[in-house]
Amino acid sequence: MTAYQGFNATIVAVTPAFPGDSVYAVKILHATNSTSGKPVSALALQRLSAVRAPGSPFGWQLANALPRVTRDWRRRDVGRITFWYAPGQKESFSKATETAQFIDSVAKLFAVTPPAHIDAYVTASTDEAWRAVGLDFFPDGSGPDTGFGGRSIPPAGIVLIGDPRVGEDYLHEFVHVVLSPTLHPGNALFNEGVAVWLGGHDGHPALQMYPLLRKYQSDHPTVTIAQLLHGGAPGGSAASDAMYTTDALIVQAIFHRSGIPGLLGFAKVVGSSDSMLARLPEFVGVTAKESIDGWWRAETERVASEGRGVLPSVSR
Repeated sequence: MTAYQGFNATIVAVTPAFPGDSVYAVKILHATNSTSGKPVSALALQRLSAVRAPGSPFGWQLANALPRVTRDWRRRDVGRITFWYAPGQKESFSKATETAQFIDSVAKLFAVTPPAHIDAYVTASTDEAWRAVGLDFFPDGSGPDTGFGGRSIPPAGIVLIGDPRVGEDYLHEFVHVVLSPTLHPGNALFNEGVAVWLGGHDGHPALQMYPLLRKYQSDHPTVTIAQLLHGGAPGGSAASDAMYTTDALIVQAIFHRSGIPGLLGFAKVVGSSDSMLARLPEFVGVTAKESIDGWWRAETERVASEGRGVLPSVSR
């Protein structure tokens, strides 16, 4: 579903999945159409399986590549989670156990029913994780700190862990899988903020990210919170880290002020970054005499200086 973003889909090849096999690999290019007069811009190259299905109208059905790609991977069941390990990946039972306890704690905190089952795929990189679900090409960042990370498909109860440095307890993505299917957040600020607040960012707890946000603010004294949340702030990966950390800072401030009921109310607000910023003062308690940018910098300084945040009781 990640590849379906309004781009035209064109079948570019249908080939046998394996020699002598009755299953075929269907390769689909998601890209702008050249007839538009503009250069072709490719988003993704997707691979599906075509399997024989006598009960279907044409005798065939399309299936995701994931079950076939991972059928020989090692697996371990821990609580509600089945961990699947790509060849060469090490297992950590302690991390797996920690994550199983963590997702139950998050569900209890927000009074939601946890998923009956979660499949988590541990791979060497995000590229390998995407290939496992049938995305042979999908854009990613460039640079020394890119190529590793986590992704999730909450409706399917799937977590993709493409960072062996973190492994099974890539908690950020598990927060999405636990909360999104039930709460259906109306805004990205809550969705990402609560995941960073409880589960960290790129394997680092939120408390380790707040000093980095303070440094970013110091290095960019004129940047506004609106610029950051719109994705137009300078700084490359540092700006991206600052954006996610700001989301967590906002979620933490709402929890500090009004607890889980306040966060649930915030989750129901539907809107873009602009509309969320317009309503933010009422949730974090900014008075008419304060600016949201002044609050943002002051709150970051306070939390980073204290070296502690406002965290509920969750198993980690």
